[in-house]
Amino acid sequence: MKVPFSWLKEFVDIEISVEELADKLVSCGFEIEEIIKMRDLIKNVVAGKIIAMEKHNNSDHLNVCQIDIGDKVVQIVTGANNVKVGDYVPVALDGATLHDGKVIKTGELRGVVSEGMLCSGAELNLINEDYEGAEVNGILILQNQPKLGQDINDIIGNCEVVLDVAITANRPDCNSILGIAREVASVTGKSIKLPDMSYKVSDDKISSFVSVDNQAYDLCPRYMAGGVKNVKQVISPKIIRDRLKAVGVRPINNLIDVTNYVLFEIGQPMHAFDLNNLEGHKIIVRRAKDNEKIVALDGKEYRLTNNDLAICDNVKPIAIAGVMGGEYSSISPDTSTVILESARFARDSVRHTSRKLNLKSDSSQRYEKGIDYISQEMGLNRALSLFDKYKWGEVVSGHIDQIKEQYEDKVFTYNYKEINKVIGKDIPKKAIMDILNSLTLTTEAEGDILTTKIPNYREDIIGINDLTEEVIRMYGYDIIEAKIYSNTKGGMTCYQNRLEKLKDIMVGKGAFEIVSYSFISPKGFDMLKLDVDSDIRKAIHLANPIGVDFSVMRTTLSYSMIKTMAYNISRGNKEFRLFELAKTYISKALPLTELPEEKNKLAIGLFGEKEDYYSLKSIIDDIMLTFGIEVVFERNKLSFLHSGRSARILSNGKEIGYLGEVHPDVNKEFDLDKKLYYAELDAEFIAEKGIDIKPYKTISKFQGMERDLALITPINMPAQLLLSTIKESCSNILDNLEIFDVYTGGQVDKGKKSIAVKLSFQENTRTLTDSDVNIEIDNILTKLKELDVYLR
Repeated sequence: MKVPFSWLKEFVDIEISVEELADKLVSCGFEIEEIIKMRDLIKNVVAGKIIAMEKHNNSDHLNVCQIDIGDKVVQIVTGANNVKVGDYVPVALDGATLHDGKVIKTGELRGVVSEGMLCSGAELNLINEDYEGAEVNGILILQNQPKLGQDINDIIGNCEVVLDVAITANRPDCNSILGIAREVASVTGKSIKLPDMSYKVSDDKISSFVSVDNQAYDLCPRYMAGGVKNVKQVISPKIIRDRLKAVGVRPINNLIDVTNYVLFEIGQPMHAFDLNNLEGHKIIVRRAKDNEKIVALDGKEYRLTNNDLAICDNVKPIAIAGVMGGEYSSISPDTSTVILESARFARDSVRHTSRKLNLKSDSSQRYEKGIDYISQEMGLNRALSLFDKYKWGEVVSGHIDQIKEQYEDKVFTYNYKEINKVIGKDIPKKAIMDILNSLTLTTEAEGDILTTKIPNYREDIIGINDLTEEVIRMYGYDIIEAKIYSNTKGGMTCYQNRLEKLKDIMVGKGAFEIVSYSFISPKGFDMLKLDVDSDIRKAIHLANPIGVDFSVMRTTLSYSMIKTMAYNISRGNKEFRLFELAKTYISKALPLTELPEEKNKLAIGLFGEKEDYYSLKSIIDDIMLTFGIEVVFERNKLSFLHSGRSARILSNGKEIGYLGEVHPDVNKEFDLDKKLYYAELDAEFIAEKGIDIKPYKTISKFQGMERDLALITPINMPAQLLLSTIKESCSNILDNLEIFDVYTGGQVDKGKKSIAVKLSFQENTRTLTDSDVNIEIDNILTKLKELDVYLR
């Protein structure tokens, strides 16, 4: 929000510098993004007098001028034909900056040095109404013989200072000069002066000019209209033009400028209709019909739906409510009677329409943040007072005011000690009352009980905590002492600690953490080659996404990770390990009937010549070993992973993740021809089921025994099935088993393979005998026969 200092001073007697004021606003909760001095936009341009001028030796249209700028004479080469000796002109010297950012340097024009340039009115952002002769086709001739060397900003009155104030979402009341003025009055201890809203009216009544029919009170809780007849279209006064330019709006004419002026001063968006273009002299506020068309003021045609609110006459839409007016009903040179609209539109309705049509305006941005009920009447009265003040027309009597329900100011009654309890500091009752009253939150006391009346424009205040915030931000946050209350225990939960431990493990493996958006593009599921009926595709679509690439909530981290890996590879990274610990959003039903399940997942991405399936698996093995979780790996069927180099990860029959090489077809979708390796683990399961301290196991002092078995198995038998079957067949004396060789060849029947398994047996209470182990081996072989597995 750009706030011209001079405009602000119209409402508050400010006796401090703009820098001091900025500090005070920061101390009470506002962020000052920048202090803009308009004179800094035009630098090193001064007044000069042409004392000599002669034709350029190498050009028919150039003149070489000697210019006196007070302390010296400079030489300027110019092609302008409207200057002569004795003229006072603006001179942009070496290093000068013009309003459009152009920097002027000393140079040569056809062999003759030019130490700058002479400026036209356009180059100083002026029109005739700003400075006489500014629109002449040539150099601006300065009037009244200014002092030589004088800064051009002082001559043309370009001396405004603008505060660029960042307004938080909870303070829509401050999206206006008046709103900021209320805060300034409070921090400076001054009273606020409201803008003049008085005006004289003619005998004609508004009802004889136009009627209003509000058919959508849910989307338009209040619609007001006023009128001005016999209007005159002129250039707005300099003060209005200068203020509009200071806030970034181009002045056009008084009928358009007045609505923009009120928008920034009061915070109320307004629109002016030409009465002659209203069919039936009627305004109807209604939902648009599907495929109803309107050509807006930007010259483009828009199609509306029944979800959009339209302002219409008897025949057609004449404005997109809260967003932009229509071209047909706009002000024209023949306009004689103006109908002024001042309305309150539902925020979500304006936001929906604006985003759907990709059409934004200063008005739509204000409506999206929120407009209070008071602003409609204030804005309309202020606009009419300006029409009357500057004799732009005759204000007709009365307002049309269609309102859903009469608003009332909120009233809170409370003990002032409640505020001190929240703050944790004893602030005197009088100080609390003084602060609230200075903020126009009228407060009275009866003993310790305070009664505060909340004006309608402070819709953000809904309870005692909001009042407390108002008190502390004005009293000073520095009085709050940092301390831990005796009934509060700090620290992270066991669950949180285990998630942090997961991150520590990944960092220890040389991986870098990434953070990506929770919203992804729906095309990501296609790029992952997911089946049409895949559960991963059952994503939640956002109602108002910022764009199609961020329109669904992710159900997997895979798209985000692979996209990040592809980006790094495209930037020349030769090898890396990445991980992300983040939430996925799983819906129980679509459309949503209840909140989705938010699950923490760990995504791991590897790339490089030294990386393969086994380096990824070793990371997962170490994670599971650290948390004491036993897992098995089974063949995976996910479409975005290589079917022969991927696996599901199961713990006690529950799938808790998967890993593998990214499928080559998926790589092509990301313009890659490199091998990527990806894993995704259920971090929530690991954090909940993992252990922090492994159980102690006594090392046996008795001799163990080992046996090697060479087993013939079907060639397609998974090794995991073989190991799990052996483990199930043995008693608790089996201490360990592992595969140490796999063979296929001439000595093994076709369709078979040989797997060599090492088994270690151990007993804590005695030394095992051959008989003990033979019983175990017999049980194993008996069980394996059921799988068509036998000794080689």
